Amino acid sequence: MSKELVSIIIPTFNRAHLIGETLDSILAQTYQNWECIIVDDGSTDNTVGIINDYVKKDSRFQLHQRPLDRSPGGNASRNYGFELSKGEFINWFDDDDIMINTFISKKLELFSEGIDLVICSGTYTDQNLKALKDIDLDMKSFLFKDYILWRLQILTPSILFRKSFLKNKELFNVNIARGQESEFFSRLFYNLNPNKYIILNKSLFLYRQHENTKTFANNNYIKLFEESKMIIAIENLKRSIQLNDKELIIQHYSSIVHSFYRGLEQKHFKNCFFITKNATSQFYLINKKIGIEFFLSACFFILINKGSYKMEKYFKKSLYA
Repeated sequence: MSKELVSIIIPTFNRAHLIGETLDSILAQTYQNWECIIVDDGSTDNTVGIINDYVKKDSRFQLHQRPLDRSPGGNASRNYGFELSKGEFINWFDDDDIMINTFISKKLELFSEGIDLVICSGTYTDQNLKALKDIDLDMKSFLFKDYILWRLQILTPSILFRKSFLKNKELFNVNIARGQESEFFSRLFYNLNPNKYIILNKSLFLYRQHENTKTFANNNYIKLFEESKMIIAIENLKRSIQLNDKELIIQHYSSIVHSFYRGLEQKHFKNCFFITKNATSQFYLINKKIGIEFFLSACFFILINKGSYKMEKYFKKSLYA
């Protein structure tokens, strides 16, 4: 594998204070046959200037601007970076995380004929890269289930892909504002042959967590985020029904019901309509009575612009009653 080119794809936006550390960690890799494609998403700080310094020092770094005809955001930038890539292997990475110096080599050496992706562990850190917790990738059931139940905490930097595996597949969904890797990986992991991937339960990157981001996410109802969450949840409910996995069905059914009633509280009727239109038919497949009752009650509560804690509790308890 020593001659294979690895494409590292990094979307970035206003990371002048952090991206230098990320790029230094790439320079420090023991495996040297890589290209690093950085796609700027319209930064207004000195991110571009810092990246250009690296480009001048090492031609393996490339800086590109997200085309104006592409949607703003990391998803479109990741997809554009893939289009530009020339490597036989692909690893998306984040602009504030750090590679251990064997990040590429340890994953690459596990590839053999028939293996399409290698998944490694990482370490959660604080903003100053102080280690908080190693990620445990000990599988309990199967990849798709453990991932969407978050028993396997697989992050964007975790996976090194064989590029041929990704060709002709839809990559990151530009229509969602949050959970882009969750939506993407859920699709890829569903019915993925266990012989096609290897899990390396060894920490090979540092995943920086930002306190302000977590606090913001926990304390605010963000409509675009909730809409993205439901797009992902309903698709995963469909897959769970196809698998006939009761635990997965309950997990996603309960999440969708909860989001419907939170949407009523927040006057987020767009999301309530989306759930009513797209989830009710899936509820009907699980339990005809519940499917009909949920649809009728949803229409009623949207009409009167009001929710009901008792009805939410009823639906959560009644699916398999």
